[in-house]
Amino acid sequence: MRTPVPRGRLIAAGAILAALTISPAVPAAAGTAGPAAPKTVPAVVAWGFNRNGVLGNGTTTSSSTPVHVKLAAGQQFRTLRSDSFSLAVSASGRVYTWGYNASGELGDGTTTSRLTPRRVRLPAGVQVKTARAGAEFALALTTGGRLLAWGYNGFGELGTGSTTDRHEPAWVKLPKGVKITAISAGYDSSLALTSTGRVLSWGGNLVGELGDGTGAERHVPGYVSLPAHTRITSLAAGDNTGFAVTSAGRLLAWGYNVYGELGDGTTTNRETPVFVRLPAGVKVTAAAAGVFHALALTRGHKVLAWGDNTYGQLGTGSTTSHHQPVRTGLPTGTKVTALAAGRTCSLVLTAGHHILAWGKNGEGQLGNGTTTDQHLPVRVHLPRGFTPAVIGAGWRADDAMAAGRQASK
Repeated sequence: MRTPVPRGRLIAAGAILAALTISPAVPAAAGTAGPAAPKTVPAVVAWGFNRNGVLGNGTTTSSSTPVHVKLAAGQQFRTLRSDSFSLAVSASGRVYTWGYNASGELGDGTTTSRLTPRRVRLPAGVQVKTARAGAEFALALTTGGRLLAWGYNGFGELGTGSTTDRHEPAWVKLPKGVKITAISAGYDSSLALTSTGRVLSWGGNLVGELGDGTGAERHVPGYVSLPAHTRITSLAAGDNTGFAVTSAGRLLAWGYNVYGELGDGTTTNRETPVFVRLPAGVKVTAAAAGVFHALALTRGHKVLAWGDNTYGQLGTGSTTSHHQPVRTGLPTGTKVTALAAGRTCSLVLTAGHHILAWGKNGEGQLGNGTTTDQHLPVRVHLPRGFTPAVIGAGWRADDAMAAGRQASK
């Protein structure tokens, strides 16, 4: 059984990136060539730390360059995430999982860990739109706007009304009539965005990660205490933190803040949402949370970062931490379309179908063929012929994944 992690202690885990093949073989730019093109271009590749088999290639050997996840090459995937286990959601609505499984987080009805992907046992007729990996539990959004959860449940993070672990998906007890449009999973808590722009939270609440103004955990979803007249469009959960983007392009944050990861200019924990101090005139569309740092994507397709910067995970060219957002040092002209945060690293997908990464690299989690930390973005060495279109990572992860051709949403 998982126990609470003391603040300041980090757990190595996995993250995934997904990229689908959307064109014939494309030569890499000079000096950035990846491995030779395989006979069959993989649907999903992964790289970095491979504890528990989170790279999904049948081994526990880490890799500083992308390797083929053992998923059918002909499939398309629209979601990739990981923690101590990994998951992928196919365009057809199926969920595949692999890695650690002591609490049933793989959702296959067992507690047997897996080195290669297996299908989650979804209820008959149910298709999944997207899924997220928390700390030894998973959360899935169905195409009908309902939620399923499975795995560890010691804090009530599954939202089933109990603290009993589930080895197969169980229905989350949503308020009557509520339809969900987006989800995120943290260390011991879960977040969900409703169709009316409100945010639900449930699970542990030791440092205010439920954002409801209390320190009490809850085992079924309840509402985050948002400012009046605020409508949320996207959200992200991290290590006992929560983030929500408003329809006006502002960013709210709550929870743990000892490293300034809430971006409000302080190191004070917050039990209710506060506004992140964005640069004047800047509006954001999405956020991603690592363990002690966070990222935001601006409407101008740039990246802001804040929080701990011990390993250069803010991408500023230094290791100086910041308690409010600063601009990441992207190459001139880079247009970012998606972002993800690992435990102590960061990555983005560009409009030019490249993946850039920065931060800690001791396990090869930057995917550039080295194990040297990088304080500015570097190019991931993708296999020739593999064009990334979807990325994803886990906030406690030291690995990453990418999948080929973009699946329809």
